[in-house]
Amino acid sequence: MYKSDHEQEEQNFWISYADLMAGLLFVFILLVGAIVVRYVYVQQDLKKKREALGLSKSALESQSKQLQELHKKLAKSIEELAKERQDKAQMAEKLTLHANEVSKLKALILDYETDVNSTRTKLAQESNRSKILEQNLSRIQNVMILKDEEIAALGKKLLAQSIEHQKLVDELNITKVKIKHLTGLRIKVVDKLKEKLGDSIQIDPKSGAMRFSSNILFNQGAYKLKPSAKKELKAILQKYIQTLLLDEEIRDYIEGITIEGHTDSVGGYLYNLALSQKRALEVMKFLYASDPRHKKLYSKYLSASGRSYADLIYDKDGKEDKEASRRIEIKFRIRNEKAIQELENFLNR
Repeated sequence: MYKSDHEQEEQNFWISYADLMAGLLFVFILLVGAIVVRYVYVQQDLKKKREALGLSKSALESQSKQLQELHKKLAKSIEELAKERQDKAQMAEKLTLHANEVSKLKALILDYETDVNSTRTKLAQESNRSKILEQNLSRIQNVMILKDEEIAALGKKLLAQSIEHQKLVDELNITKVKIKHLTGLRIKVVDKLKEKLGDSIQIDPKSGAMRFSSNILFNQGAYKLKPSAKKELKAILQKYIQTLLLDEEIRDYIEGITIEGHTDSVGGYLYNLALSQKRALEVMKFLYASDPRHKKLYSKYLSASGRSYADLIYDKDGKEDKEASRRIEIKFRIRNEKAIQELENFLNR
């Protein structure tokens, strides 16, 4: 169950990380796209204005050519008039120019001057608009430069976060390997116990602990073993302890074995503490007396502890199960269990 929860947490972590990176990439793409579209639109608008200015300039050049031609014609007319002055007869005839032609020429010159003034005004307006567009383009370019700087800063920040995240992932992977190895020791010991003891002795499948009801071992309020209890302890508990300590392959993983006495909540805490301690010690004495050959081994690994009612057992309704709470538990500690706890605390953080 722990491994499954951990894998689920790791999977959720990776999914959250992938969502974060996808969101940041999407924002980055939107920002760059908006800047590019704005820049293209301004360039197109500026291009149209410049084309309009080019057309106006072409029209002005065309009218200028017409004016030059008129000036040439006028010069020719003046030259002709000069020649006609030399010859009074010819001058008199040529001075009979049709009045309509002169008026047309004046009208044409007037129209030309009007068009020139109008064109100059339009050119001035277009020049102002061009300056405004250039100013706007300059502002947009400045904004793009600022956005590029912001994007670069964001990229650096993302890179730093990615590096930090990778360090954390590496640490987690190393820690998982350590925990898998250390927790595998307890699983290995429990499997060995099941293999050695078979189905005749019931142990906790996860912790490998063994439990005896106090009602079977002791009379109410007493700490001396019942005669019938000694036979059961010899058949079950002694075999359990010897399996842990006499099998060298298993013993290499064992740091200690604790015999714990537990009571219900009836009575004072100190009274129950003393009673639970005496009962645990009585079971330990029985092991010493029933197997004196291994006293030295027992003295190295065995210990007795009274817990009073500090670790009660509750039923499905959340009420104290007094009969189940009155018990003797035999637990073993594997080596490096402290290291396992520190690693688990690290993973929880």
